Amino acid sequence: MTGTEPPDGAADHSAWRLNMAERLASRLDGPRFGVTALYLVGSVKAATAGPSSDIDLLVVFEGTPDERRELLAWLEGWSLCLDELNARRTGRRIGGLLDVHLVTPDDITRRTSYAVKIGSATDPARPLRMRGESQG
Repeated sequence: MTGTEPPDGAADHSAWRLNMAERLASRLDGPRFGVTALYLVGSVKAATAGPSSDIDLLVVFEGTPDERRELLAWLEGWSLCLDELNARRTGRRIGGLLDVHLVTPDDITRRTSYAVKIGSATDPARPLRMRGESQG
């Protein structure tokens, strides 16, 4: 075992991706990047991800243009690293494993685009705990 496989050795793509999304979130310094919340949506949240599935992240952003640029660069680094790990596990590369959707508080209020997932009754986004956030 190289440390990149799931502990049980099974090719559980959803569980591995969920674990990676939670690790990323636990290292995300929201105030540094102007991020107030982070959510998981899509096939990983639904536990239906396959070997070529990306990880869809919904990021509530309230920062400056500089913070946005830094955030996207930070996430791109994660995306490429996760793609490499996935390729080692599955033999498949998709050019980056993260699909990042930035939304603003106004988008949430107006329920536009991906923001409709936050608090949805039928397919709600799953909150991810960022660095420094308490469990609860």
